[in-house]
Amino acid sequence: MFNALSAMPTVYAVVYAVFAFLFGSVIGSFLNVVILRTPEKQSIVKEPSHCFSCGHRLAWYDMFPIFSWLLLRGKCRYCKSPYSPRYMIIEAITAVLYCLAFLFFGFSMQLWYSAVLFAVLVVLSCVDIDRFEIPYWCSAAVAVLGISSIWLLSEDGSWQERLISFGIIVVLFGIMVLIGGMGGGDLQLMAGASLLLGYRIFAALFIGICLGSVYGVIKKSRDKKAEKELSKKILALAEEWYQQQIDRGSGYVTDDGDDIIVGSISDGKPDIEWEFLEEKVWKGLPDKAALSRALRDSISDEREGGFKIFISGREIKKVKYSRRMVFGPFLAIGIAASWLIGFKLVGWYISLF
Repeated sequence: MFNALSAMPTVYAVVYAVFAFLFGSVIGSFLNVVILRTPEKQSIVKEPSHCFSCGHRLAWYDMFPIFSWLLLRGKCRYCKSPYSPRYMIIEAITAVLYCLAFLFFGFSMQLWYSAVLFAVLVVLSCVDIDRFEIPYWCSAAVAVLGISSIWLLSEDGSWQERLISFGIIVVLFGIMVLIGGMGGGDLQLMAGASLLLGYRIFAALFIGICLGSVYGVIKKSRDKKAEKELSKKILALAEEWYQQQIDRGSGYVTDDGDDIIVGSISDGKPDIEWEFLEEKVWKGLPDKAALSRALRDSISDEREGGFKIFISGREIKKVKYSRRMVFGPFLAIGIAASWLIGFKLVGWYISLF
């Protein structure tokens, strides 16, 4: 399994592995900056690192990866404001990934690919958690790695294998995007990763789906009460708005008609996707601005989610709200695992038949 350990004296392998860990922690510290600043379109090189509470510029010994957070007990040296443990966790995860990359690949081309791939996966996972989106440049970077690997890592699979995998993933995820099971960012990420992993992408997909499903069940159970309460709140607002439409004699669904108003909440701001209305079942045009305004004035403490307002004739039948779930981090875990041990996973699966 650990090719580097078997290819060189144990002492050297351990020393190099430690250096890989330390180097990965430094990269992880830089990735924290990328994760925080790039979504805000801020420079990652011009503005020096500083405390967000007191604004004091941090010295180099305040930013020593992992250990500074532990020694300072997660607080600013100057104002004692707490720092999120996430900074240290990202540094530690990146350090472990870089150490594993060395242990598996040694000093090879795969090691340098791993350095870029793991950094990108860490960034896109954190941004997806924060913003519910996978940056396009992250998916593009994975795709570039995949395309270049056709020539530089030809021993990892033929170009035909990668193109076939790419086609299957695009079709599969395209269907899931259309039915609302995945986002466009997930499609772009897996399409790019298929060019890098070839048939191993299906092991990555399996791992991602399994982990995501477990998380989804736990999250759905935890969010059930909050979703139900917000559904009731949206229902009350929608009923009041709809009655106003009926009272003014325009902007409501005909007695024999049914329709669904689709909406979403993004960054705490509700929005209605009016383009999905079935206008032929409506008598006149509804006062769209009034409903949007009522939702925005009353809902400000919910982060991300989607809702549907079901209308039948002159009655709001029900409202169903669901909080949004991220899937990118689980796909990233699957991609990282398949990059390291994908051949073994595929070989084990084939051996079952």
